[in-house]
Amino acid sequence: MSAAEAVKVIKSGDTVFIHGVAQAPQLLIDAMVDRAPELENVRIVHIHHEAEAPYVKPEYEGIFRCESFFVGANVRKATMQGLADYIPVFLSEIPGLIRKGIVNIDVALMNVSPPDRFGYVSLGSSVDVAVAAVQSAKHV
Repeated sequence: MSAAEAVKVIKSGDTVFIHGVAQAPQLLIDAMVDRAPELENVRIVHIHHEAEAPYVKPEYEGIFRCESFFVGANVRKATMQGLADYIPVFLSEIPGLIRKGIVNIDVALMNVSPPDRFGYVSLGSSVDVAVAAVQSAKHV
């Protein structure tokens, strides 16, 4: 399916996890932002990622709210301006927050390898908290 079709599962009020570091799925992020006029109060959580973060632009206030576990360059200015939030926590504690439902994930936007002959995919270079997100999200 296309990225636009994939992000149709995102609803107003959902919490969306974005895969971290170099694995951030820019096509899915862009498709989600393209749906901004249809959405409100979408919470976006992630650790640091290298992709563009258009969802922190001032024009998306009330539509998207970023809550990052690590403030990277792509969300630093928005965080300092009060347009995004920082959740201070040790990296090792994040999977537990997700698995216990303290950070409840409705949709996980992931970037994976093509399936092998058995249907398995790899989470690539950013497995860290991604496994907990995939295991806990209602939609991946």
